[in-house]
Amino acid sequence: MNRSLLSASAVSVLAVVAAAPLPALAGVIEGRVSDQSQSVSLEGAVVRIAETGASVSTDRAGQYRLSNVPAGNYTLVVTYVGAASESISVSVPSEDAVVRQNISLGEDVDVIDNVLVVGQRGALNSALSQQKASDKVITVLSADAIGQLPDENVAEAARRAVGVNIQNDQGEGRYVSIRGANPNFVTTTINGVRLTSPDSDQRQVPLDVIDSDILSSITITKSLTPDVDGDSIGGNVEISTLSGLDQKDLFLKLKAAGIYTNQVDEFGQRYSGAFANNFLDGRLGVAATAAWQKRKFGSENIENDGEWILDEAVIYPEELELRDYQVTRERFSAALNLDFQANDNLVLYAHGLYSDFSDQEFRSRVENKFGDPSFDDANSSGDVAVFDAADDDPFEVDRDIKDRYEDQLIYSFVGGGEFSKDAVTFDIAGSYSYAEESEPERLDAGFRGEFEEGLFGVNISDTLLPSLAFPDADAEAAYFDPENYEFDAVERTNGIAKDDELAFQANLKVDLDLFGAPGYIKTGGKVRLREKSYDLDLEIYDGWDGDDDLLLTPFVNAVDYDLDRINPVVGADTLRDFFFSNIDMFELNEIDTALESTGANYIANEDVYAGYVMAQRQFGNVSVVAGVRVEHTEYDASGFNLALQEFEAELAGDVTGSLDPETVIPTAPVGDLAAEDFEFEYDGGDDVTALEVARVYAQAVDVNKSYTDWLPSVNIRYDVTDEVVFRLGYYKTIVRPNLEQAAPRILVEEGGELDGDDINDVVAVEREGEAGNPDLERQQAHNFDASLEWYPGNKSVLSAGVFYKDISNLITAVNASGEFFGVRFDQVETYVNVPDASIFGIELNYQQPLDFLPGPLDGFIIGANYTFVDSEATLIDGRKISIPGQSDHVATGILGYEKGPIDIRFAATYRDEYLDELALQEDETGQDIDRIVDDHLQIDISAKYRVTDQFQFFTEFKNVNNEPFVAFVRSPAYGKLNSQYEEYGWSAKFGVSFKY
Repeated sequence: MNRSLLSASAVSVLAVVAAAPLPALAGVIEGRVSDQSQSVSLEGAVVRIAETGASVSTDRAGQYRLSNVPAGNYTLVVTYVGAASESISVSVPSEDAVVRQNISLGEDVDVIDNVLVVGQRGALNSALSQQKASDKVITVLSADAIGQLPDENVAEAARRAVGVNIQNDQGEGRYVSIRGANPNFVTTTINGVRLTSPDSDQRQVPLDVIDSDILSSITITKSLTPDVDGDSIGGNVEISTLSGLDQKDLFLKLKAAGIYTNQVDEFGQRYSGAFANNFLDGRLGVAATAAWQKRKFGSENIENDGEWILDEAVIYPEELELRDYQVTRERFSAALNLDFQANDNLVLYAHGLYSDFSDQEFRSRVENKFGDPSFDDANSSGDVAVFDAADDDPFEVDRDIKDRYEDQLIYSFVGGGEFSKDAVTFDIAGSYSYAEESEPERLDAGFRGEFEEGLFGVNISDTLLPSLAFPDADAEAAYFDPENYEFDAVERTNGIAKDDELAFQANLKVDLDLFGAPGYIKTGGKVRLREKSYDLDLEIYDGWDGDDDLLLTPFVNAVDYDLDRINPVVGADTLRDFFFSNIDMFELNEIDTALESTGANYIANEDVYAGYVMAQRQFGNVSVVAGVRVEHTEYDASGFNLALQEFEAELAGDVTGSLDPETVIPTAPVGDLAAEDFEFEYDGGDDVTALEVARVYAQAVDVNKSYTDWLPSVNIRYDVTDEVVFRLGYYKTIVRPNLEQAAPRILVEEGGELDGDDINDVVAVEREGEAGNPDLERQQAHNFDASLEWYPGNKSVLSAGVFYKDISNLITAVNASGEFFGVRFDQVETYVNVPDASIFGIELNYQQPLDFLPGPLDGFIIGANYTFVDSEATLIDGRKISIPGQSDHVATGILGYEKGPIDIRFAATYRDEYLDELALQEDETGQDIDRIVDDHLQIDISAKYRVTDQFQFFTEFKNVNNEPFVAFVRSPAYGKLNSQYEEYGWSAKFGVSFKY
């Protein structure tokens, strides 16, 4: 942002503050709302002055503050879901008085038995109170709610909220989708700090990095106000960790558990602890949480890494892959929060988070390339497609291993303070967030078998789960013989992605009467300075210089695999030891190495300068919050344009010593020569020289751009009665392109044949490639919300909401031809903005304790939510699709029972199918067909038994129905055809917890 614009923004903010009708000196009523034991603070309790209508909700420490209160006598009305409302008389003796009034709600019972604050009902009360009191559309999951079910991480905990679904990786939740929006449309904050992403090509934060046991609460915010970042079309996931000021006395919680995974028949372990207390007469709050787990798990997979061939007598997958994954996952998360009440007016704080997530993954894979050999029509029948391997069309099979250690790191820190005096509140904060993903010394090694005789087949009786077939016994024996597989290639990878953001913000809030009614004016500004980069070092070895052929035999390993016959596979440890002991014997492919190591690298800087002004006014039972936010973005990035040229020719005579390589290949479309492989081979019998030439050209490129967005919003809340709340909202938001999508990078693959009579005459040139698009526009959305919430008996909720998002400049990947970025392509994969898209949805939510039933049935609690989403986007070719990643139907059902020492929960989470990838192939009619991820239903169970007031045993079962991950392409004639089928099995956790 240039200095003049920044200065103008600052002047505008000051002008708004100066023009505001600042209130005359008036009193303050403040205090803490807690349960009757005064041990637990109640967040989300609403404290209202009956005489003026001014109201405020308590913060996480149960604190409330009502300023601008003239001298006089007043009645405070306090409401909290699950407790009877309280009315308390308060007197403000003078215009400058500060009156402290603490309030206790609920029955006077031991904390351990207090359904107002603990267990399933306490979790429900806390969540509903915060949702009811908010001026925005939010969903809250408290720590007790998160701990009720077998959720490993933040993403899995968030999926229980209405309107939320998640995308899994290796059977564990990773990315959060809100209201059908792509996970890249969702932002994540922790204790107010914006988290960056360790993924090299995404904005979305993988929330499996953070353990769920360190959380205090998760708040899903679906509508925005001007005082928060405006770059979220889906919503925001706010993660809160424990604070010492939340507690009056010492809080200590310890958990230890074993984890069993049936897929690999292995045990793991998980430990967590939480401590919170306050010191210095309650002015210093200290809270620390930590969680560590290590577990082994795996999956079995069958997928088609190609098209389905639909024009033969028996259809078949072009390349059928059998995959087995063995993973050791380790996760450590810790948080430390310090909060200091320096005096009655000033609070200082420092909050930090550290989370480290690592996977040691061994993937064994067998690739069966049925697209190469000849289809045997005579021997193919029914559900079995048969192929005849021959000298000119051999059947190729690759057996390879991926040996990868991946480490993802996220940490953040925020420090700041809040000053309150009379009707003025001022806060300031500085924060830093860092994310990193590294893959040190990853090895991908493969061995290839080429079978030049025999019959091989594939059985497609189950088109979602094809299997190998062997009509020829000799061919079957040869297929499983490791002596028939020779070294093909090994890739050595060292890659690191980094993403960090430094931010500063300040806010000023003034409570005052606006036109005779209570309200406030708030203004502020924020600066976010972000840098994201990816540095890849990839070496490709595709030759072996040893005296003997390098065969699979000395590296043979075996794995358990129930979906088909996958063994023999490559042993990871044996291969790794051999490679590094004999690395000088492997031949480096300089062309592919230069291409891959250079093309993926980029650095991008994104600086955002924001300011806002907003106001709130209370019109009786109606609260209106309105304002505008302005965000100015400056973006610059550096990348590489690359060209790979591959040409071949046959020349008369022996020209191996006379041809000038500089005259052989046409001028490169970009860059300077980075690597070259120029080979001659003379055949004296035919008096012909075979020529093969490959070159890589590279060119560093830079780009920069800037733009400004004005983002208005208005949120209306109408308390129809004490139990009914109506909300209406509008807000404008943006989502900037993924930094990798907009990075300036082009990869051109150029090939053809040279004229043997005139070496300078190119007979045919084809150009294919991929490219980032620095010209991408940010995605913009006008968002509308309306909802009606009923809290019957002040202990349950029944709500219905409708939302609509009008999106422009939606970014999508395309395959196109023509001239792009100054280069003519026959085909290029890049990113473009499509003109319009929309999301419409309905949310329904019901939660109810059945305490009206006769005992022991009064211990039941039920919950259910459902979201319907319908989206549409128009592609550049006019085709209309649903937005990728969006499911039409998402639902969660929970049945719990809590009575005495027993606590049981059953949960079912359902997600409908969604579009995953466009135009994966054409169907039998020539129409594009897409990759679809199938619907998914997962059932989880947890049970706890309280032995004493402090000790509790628990057991949890995750994915008890063994639901697989299924993706497919849909053919009009044949239905669902395999793209990916993966089983993860079920897991169990059992352990003990201690709480004081």
